[in-house]
Amino acid sequence: MTINKADEVNSNKSEATKSFMMFAVEMDQSEMLLNYMNIGNSFIIENITEAKQRLIGMYNESDIKVDFKKNDPEKFLNINFYNNHFSRMMYVRIIDNLNTYFKDILAEIVIKKPQILKSKETEKLDFILEHETMEDLLKSISEKKIEELFYKGLKDIKNFFYERLGVEIFEDVEQEKAINLLIKQRNLIVHNRGKITKDFTKEFPIEDFVEGKQLDLKYNYVAKLNLALYSIIAKLDIKLSEKFKLDLISY
Repeated sequence: MTINKADEVNSNKSEATKSFMMFAVEMDQSEMLLNYMNIGNSFIIENITEAKQRLIGMYNESDIKVDFKKNDPEKFLNINFYNNHFSRMMYVRIIDNLNTYFKDILAEIVIKKPQILKSKETEKLDFILEHETMEDLLKSISEKKIEELFYKGLKDIKNFFYERLGVEIFEDVEQEKAINLLIKQRNLIVHNRGKITKDFTKEFPIEDFVEGKQLDLKYNYVAKLNLALYSIIAKLDIKLSEKFKLDLISY
């Protein structure tokens, strides 16, 4: 997903839905974690001798043994050694946060306009009785609906929001394609350890994607993704909150 100045969030935005606030807190945590890791790495580099001694000492006191004569401890103390591993972890968290926003905001909309869930589907009595209030029940039903939609694919989510809510959740086709790629990459990481499949290369015939190879993620990519999705959801939240008169809270 490409990022430019136009994608940056309006710094004057002072109110948003509860769903966006929770989404934003999670995004801020991801950004601060990256900063924390970079700052920590700089301190380790400045005190590399002491850091190596501490690392060796930790393994000497544990049941796990590492031959540091063959494995230079310094390489394990560099942030770049964990680049792909940590980037994948954070990437999955970011995309799951996007998923959760859609669940949460739909629940807020359902409270204001419950008729959007009308269908021929039925719920079991024991499921209904698990909830103490109608608000809790509506939220659970909306969460089930979004989970079902995410399992089917992004196109179903887009169609649901358009047909039931009259809202286009993507600004254009390119943005929809970009989000679809992000979700499919997340699924590769979770279900295939990031190994690129034949189906994935067919859907995304990009030079960087080679069947059998691993997705190559970097901290910088994750940081830019964090900002891009923040901007996209901030704009969508304004659109949804205005259309359905959702309750807003201050930053």
